[in-house]
Amino acid sequence: QAVHLEFWGALAVRGPRSPSHTPAVRRSGGGWRAGLCGSEAAMTAPDAGAAAAEKPASPPSAAPAAYAHRRTHAEVRRCKRLERTDLKTSEWGKFGYASRSDILERPIEYDAQTLPILRVPKEKATPQWFYEHVASRNLPAIIEGGCAHWEAMHRWNFETLEDRFRHLYFKVGEDDKGKKIKMKMKYFLDYMRHQTDDNPLYLFETEIQDNAHVRTLLQDYEVPDLFPDDWLNLMNRDARPPHRWWCIGPKRSGTTVHVDPLGTSAWNAVTHGTKRWVLFEPATPKKVAKAKSLKEKSEDDEAVMYFDFLLPRIKKTYPEVRVYEGLQKAGDIIFVPGGWWHGVLNTEDCVAVTQNYCGPDNFETVWKSVRRDREKIAHLWLRNMRKFAPPLHRRALDLNRVDGFRMRHERSKGERLPDASSSSSESSDSSSDEAVDFNADGLRGLMPSEQPSHMV
Repeated sequence: QAVHLEFWGALAVRGPRSPSHTPAVRRSGGGWRAGLCGSEAAMTAPDAGAAAAEKPASPPSAAPAAYAHRRTHAEVRRCKRLERTDLKTSEWGKFGYASRSDILERPIEYDAQTLPILRVPKEKATPQWFYEHVASRNLPAIIEGGCAHWEAMHRWNFETLEDRFRHLYFKVGEDDKGKKIKMKMKYFLDYMRHQTDDNPLYLFETEIQDNAHVRTLLQDYEVPDLFPDDWLNLMNRDARPPHRWWCIGPKRSGTTVHVDPLGTSAWNAVTHGTKRWVLFEPATPKKVAKAKSLKEKSEDDEAVMYFDFLLPRIKKTYPEVRVYEGLQKAGDIIFVPGGWWHGVLNTEDCVAVTQNYCGPDNFETVWKSVRRDREKIAHLWLRNMRKFAPPLHRRALDLNRVDGFRMRHERSKGERLPDASSSSSESSDSSSDEAVDFNADGLRGLMPSEQPSHMV
């Protein structure tokens, strides 16, 4: 489930390549995700989990798609060959999941081990209530109807998207060297409507602001008022890693289980379709959540396979592990706290937007992760804290003192942290010193001219 070394992952996207992407999100899923949760209490199915735990028989693969556009077949073939060099293009549907509606329709059976993700109606979820009862307690939650008022609810339907962006290219994967694979919107939507793949191509666009036409997507939605802070915006624009993804996930696509990088938390809003989420508490061992040891050699572990047979095997093998599951429907927003393992399966063709952030609820964790794993970026971030947010700068220095941590500029030449990742010395130092070079959104309470935020 590794997307690319795109700093975040919120969304990771695909296959069993080298473990390059920090958040380990597969194309079956890249931040953040993604990637995350109705009254599912009534969704019960006796013996569903036990039956699913057994290795399923593979029905015959579906017939090749008949696309509406003449060039779609060639474009899909090109992108598939670049995305999965370990598969022939004819093998993308070899497990026959397109012929198995039971996987996407399988109900969630709640019990002492499988728990529902907290669901909160939008009317109850005021910013203050949400911070006190959810974010500050590091608990996942689904806000029902949280984005139902957005313009995106009708401007992001597939017909309108095709009219708006039909000739524009969007990212649908990465090759083995990390180079982006792009496809025109009209070909991708044609593919989505006709695909029979086990784990379809997934449109994950990070560079929304780089194209004037694509940038209009930003006018269709707003950052929910439940997430007013984003202190990573104190980083200069060219230093901050990707943190926002706009995505179209065909049914059966998804993200395999991962933790978002650097302790960041994420929100994910669905405007069309339904996503099925699974989450594990931060203390859950990686080997348990990812279930690599429970997979047989002949099996794959893309999102659809994970929900089909790996998740039931986890529950059977580790009955003491709590598993949180839920459905996120159109108009819902899910909150995934930092440190939580999570994965998602698109049970319908989906459109969503997701962002990762740092705020009062997770600054300590994020700062400790950034200073260790992204030393150069940490230096730039701390510099801007000192210039523009003195209270946050003091807080970061206090954390360093308590831990006895020395920043890069405080250590002798050539001295490295014993547990730092190799990427911490590979980040670019090119960043402007100008105050106008960072985004002031999400810095409420940090700038001297504004009122204090929750905890600073």
